[in-house]
Amino acid sequence: MKSKIITFAEKELWNQFASSQPDPQVLQSYEWGELKAQFGWQPVRLAIEDNSRIIAGISLLKREIPYLKHSFFYAPRGPIVKYSNRELLHFLLSAIEKEADKHHAVSLKIDPPVDNDNREILDLLYKLGFEKSAKQVQPRATILLDISPPLEHILKGFEEKTRYNVRLAEKKGVVVREDKSEAGIAEFYQLYLETAKRDNFIIHPLRYYQKIREIMLEKGLGTNFIAYLDNKPIAAVIIFCFGTQIWYMYGASASETRNVMPNHLLHWDVIRWAKSQGYKTYDLWGIPVNPKEGHPLWGVYRFKKGFKGKAVKYIGAYDFPYSPLLYHGLEFGLKYWQNFRSLITKGKIEDSLGE
Repeated sequence: MKSKIITFAEKELWNQFASSQPDPQVLQSYEWGELKAQFGWQPVRLAIEDNSRIIAGISLLKREIPYLKHSFFYAPRGPIVKYSNRELLHFLLSAIEKEADKHHAVSLKIDPPVDNDNREILDLLYKLGFEKSAKQVQPRATILLDISPPLEHILKGFEEKTRYNVRLAEKKGVVVREDKSEAGIAEFYQLYLETAKRDNFIIHPLRYYQKIREIMLEKGLGTNFIAYLDNKPIAAVIIFCFGTQIWYMYGASASETRNVMPNHLLHWDVIRWAKSQGYKTYDLWGIPVNPKEGHPLWGVYRFKKGFKGKAVKYIGAYDFPYSPLLYHGLEFGLKYWQNFRSLITKGKIEDSLGE
């Protein structure tokens, strides 16, 4: 076995490996690193090869720590490795540590799609020296919808109220169109601004979603769907695609037309489109780990569970400190700053990733 850094010339080789996994993750795609590179991160893709074939790897995002000659590593939904192969796992972690030394990384953060009930992997991570992160980056729970059955079976599997709302939107004249043009992204963003103000959460500036279009959507790793009523945009979603899966990460809607239920029809059209493209799984992205009334995502959970997918809980984010003293000091400062920012911008400390 040997380790190597993946270059731009090997982009397709990396994506073929990452997308062919049983549970492919778009956040480990080459393009996701390119997107984040536009906003202060430096991507580092590290592959483990055996006989010139990639058998494990990790797409890292490096962030410089202001005023310090150090950085930290983050692998969203990574690494990509068979945890049961201890020799391979140790080889990968050793290769990452060598890169961490080159980049003066204080720590490595991972949040792999490992089931929360997998005690064997959890115990292994603790034995290896990983610590549970105080803050999550990606949602720790989601709903996965199997879209491989026939469309009529999928629709029949929805909750009765969800099926009713799909038909209601159609009856009210809601029309859904795919539009990943600049104009389509602009329409999405105007709706997203309204949604963020209504539901009190922070979003990226328009440039971020324009870069999503340029780097992800235009490369075939996603698209944008908009629901219209009387030719006026009233709801929209940005979808990502990778391997056999699609993800719903960004959704927006107008307040005044929520009564015509555009979001239900919007997702039904996404499912129909995804099936026509050969995708097998729809990740609805982000529900509470322990759903209960009063949680910031309670309404989101009620909407998503109506599609009757499988609720999945992951182990969440874990950190490996390369410099324990500096790591714990920075973690305390970061948590304090995030809580302070949340209090100032939202009037509360807890966030939607809380349990």
